[in-house]
Amino acid sequence: MQCQILGNVNAAILVKCSPENPQILAKWPTANIDDVVLGRAIAPVLEKQRLHLQLLEADEYVLGHPLIIDEQLWGVLVLRISLPDKKILPILLKSLKPGQFWLQFIMQSLTGDSPILQAAIENAAPALSDESTATVELPANSLPVAPVHQVPLNEVLNTSLLQLTASLLKENSLQETTITLVNLLAGLLQATRVSIGLLDVQRKKLQLEAVSFSANFDQRTQAMQVINEAMMEAIEQGVRIDCVAAEDPEQMRSTDTSMALIKQAHQQLLHTQQLHAVSSFLLRKDNKIIGALTIELDRRTALNTDQELLVQQAAHYAAAIIQLRQQATAGLWQGLKQRTVARLQRLLGQESWRRKLIIISAMVFVVALFVPLNYHLSADANLQTTEKYLVVSPQDAYLGTISARPGDQVKKGAVLAQLNDEDLRLERRKVASQAQQYRQTYDSALANSNRVEAAIANAQMDQANIQLQLLDQQLARTQLLAPSDGIVVSDDISQTRGAPVKQGDVLFEIATNQNYLVQLFVDERDIALVQAGQEGELKLSGLPTEIFNTRVKLVTPISEVREGRNYFRVELELIGDTSQKAVLRPGMTGTGKIGVGSRALGWIWFHDVWHWLRLSIW
Repeated sequence: MQCQILGNVNAAILVKCSPENPQILAKWPTANIDDVVLGRAIAPVLEKQRLHLQLLEADEYVLGHPLIIDEQLWGVLVLRISLPDKKILPILLKSLKPGQFWLQFIMQSLTGDSPILQAAIENAAPALSDESTATVELPANSLPVAPVHQVPLNEVLNTSLLQLTASLLKENSLQETTITLVNLLAGLLQATRVSIGLLDVQRKKLQLEAVSFSANFDQRTQAMQVINEAMMEAIEQGVRIDCVAAEDPEQMRSTDTSMALIKQAHQQLLHTQQLHAVSSFLLRKDNKIIGALTIELDRRTALNTDQELLVQQAAHYAAAIIQLRQQATAGLWQGLKQRTVARLQRLLGQESWRRKLIIISAMVFVVALFVPLNYHLSADANLQTTEKYLVVSPQDAYLGTISARPGDQVKKGAVLAQLNDEDLRLERRKVASQAQQYRQTYDSALANSNRVEAAIANAQMDQANIQLQLLDQQLARTQLLAPSDGIVVSDDISQTRGAPVKQGDVLFEIATNQNYLVQLFVDERDIALVQAGQEGELKLSGLPTEIFNTRVKLVTPISEVREGRNYFRVELELIGDTSQKAVLRPGMTGTGKIGVGSRALGWIWFHDVWHWLRLSIW
């Protein structure tokens, strides 16, 4: 069969080299072959254990090819070939590799004189008849010939099945396993082509994995697409499909219409590739279809009973090996999912395990709804100090020097800012000058004994002195001093120097850093659950590793709108260990939780939905 495929081969012999009983196992063709010419190429190959090429005549050569099996010289293949162009030789050598691969598979673990080996090779060389022997005439120093024995075909197939399984187990990857499977089946069955496709359950798509004796193939070609459709046809129906070409057109027309419909893709493959028979076998593992094998035959007979049994058993064992390869190459989550499903199937049974799992899960879920758990109400939190001082502008003025910025630690009496006092100082100089004039007028009136004028001057002098005292007080208040020790928590006004301020404008906020208050903003739907004295926990965004214990101090009636919802402010105090208060800062935000008692798990999960539903229905 290999010689017929190559095309450039005129004659060939296959010789097994054994030190005890070397022999010719097969020849092609069986008649009109010059054994002497071919036999001369055996000795150089055995001596050098490498290729031997000898010119016979124009464009005709004798090629001796060593056959290496298990790193040892097993035999020699001698070909008489026509080479009009020597560039064809590398292509020819490459084409011999599939046949050598198949021969290596047949010979693994078998002895040279095994009758099973002889029958397997006889099966691979159709030109040899069952009655013929392999006796040929060779030169005197050439190899002797042993007769070919015939054994029952089922024994060959059983042995081949064991060898095939062993070869699949030796492979290390899924791709190598599928390639080995299709190549060996194609050789054993003398098939034109064997293809294997694996089903992707998640995407519900069939992926063509390997085609016999084709290292590279394009799935977009029409032939590959038709094979894919034939496999899917068998998978969707869940049965093996055999399709044989009818020699009589009337027989084809008389075929049942329903059968033709379910074999539509196989009929198309049969006609487009001009085949005699097409069979698709399913790959099953744990009663699940994981892929399909499609075998194409162009000889006049379809698969016999023994060959069908071989393919069925090979598909059974190959499915288990392929699934192992898929699990080995699967990702972490996919592998975990597969193992979980397998465990559930063992626990619940192969049949209807999903339905049983759903029922059990529903029962567990219903029971879990009534399990009581401690319910903690969560809300956004804001950290504030219990005392805060405001420093305001004492009068209308302009900002002068700014000495404090947000975050600065200040001491009591420290200068925070200085207002511009130039206008006040000018006013004071003016009033002081008027007071001096009134003093002189008063003294002159006394000297002239003018009592009326002296009284008026004295009153004006007193008025000027009062204005001076008022101006002195205003000048003193131009310095803004810290009313207490603390930290500046107001906005930065250092960039607004010279800006006008009104009397009463807040310039600084000083927060004392000794006692803190937690403000929790609770949704109005949950505010009824909060009561004074309930304890909770606080975790701040700036200190994610620390948890502070809290207690509800006051539920205020103050509310504010946030993101379209109404929230009430709840005040909590820090309790317990106070060693971490040094790292706290006013304005820190985080999340607070309040323990509001024990509730059923179903209520915790669905009380918001239930309240919304009741309000909507009302």
